Amino acid sequence: MTTPISVPDLLFNTFLGGILNLTYSESPLEGDGQCVSRLKEIVMELPGKIEIFDSPLSLGAALSLADSTLVSLETITALGGSDLIPAESAAELSSLLAELSAQLGAALRQQKADSVRGLYVIIDPEVTGGREPLEIAQAAVRGGARMLQLRDKLRDKGEILPLAQDLQALCEASDVLLIVNDHVDLAAAVGSGGVHVGQTDLPVAQARQVLGPEQVLGRSNREIHLLVESQEMGADHVAFGAIYQTTTKSGGRGPQGPERLKEAREVTHVPLVAIGGINAANVGPVIEYGADAVCVTAAVGLAPEPEAAAAEMVEAIRQAGGKV
Repeated sequence: MTTPISVPDLLFNTFLGGILNLTYSESPLEGDGQCVSRLKEIVMELPGKIEIFDSPLSLGAALSLADSTLVSLETITALGGSDLIPAESAAELSSLLAELSAQLGAALRQQKADSVRGLYVIIDPEVTGGREPLEIAQAAVRGGARMLQLRDKLRDKGEILPLAQDLQALCEASDVLLIVNDHVDLAAAVGSGGVHVGQTDLPVAQARQVLGPEQVLGRSNREIHLLVESQEMGADHVAFGAIYQTTTKSGGRGPQGPERLKEAREVTHVPLVAIGGINAANVGPVIEYGADAVCVTAAVGLAPEPEAAAAEMVEAIRQAGGKV
């Protein structure tokens, strides 16, 4: 009679396969030597043997594998599988897998940095000229926008969710990055490209706890020292403005002027987004002084022909030497 295989034994095979392939396949990371080397040392002391794939893993595949391997390990431990993985080894493996997952997530976010470029359009239901927000978003993408941001300051999150899902589907199909303003939980729920927070919103460290490791985080900044602070907090990109006079966001302070972007660029080592009153006629200096992306709301959302307005802005960015 064949002895049935226990659940911990089955999970151990899954765990061992995952961790061996994470540590012995060609790594998509640079500079991950210590973490991976230690994982190898520990796992080689464990019982069992399983085939190792020799094909390289993509960042996304490696992240998924690290997360699923950690879940297997946690389940084995919860089911009392100390005969398979001693408690001390399990604790260190758990810590190392979490560290590796964080490294892979950071690498994925860095990979997305190239998406923070060109035209970045805020989709705000209050700034559409009476049209559907999804219609404005579709026109912006057809016109060449590389990023969209969903900003809805009036409705409850349950009401915003359907639009967020539609925008995420549009962005996934178009290789465009969707950013959700303020609502970190909503960004996590729809799997958006990331979230944007202001100075008084959820702090970066707490937002990271809600977001997936691959989701980017942008932060608004009014002053030069705040740009430095945002980067020290771990923001993946930073917004700076208002560059010109704007009517779509209230505030009693005057515009920065495009010349101040030069100073902002000097202290910024992540993608720099310029925002506030920018249009096709005045975007040239914004790009020339160092902005990687240009964020607009009314210039597209209130335009009679949003697609044409987006295309005109993209061309103006290109003519000024920006990446689109």
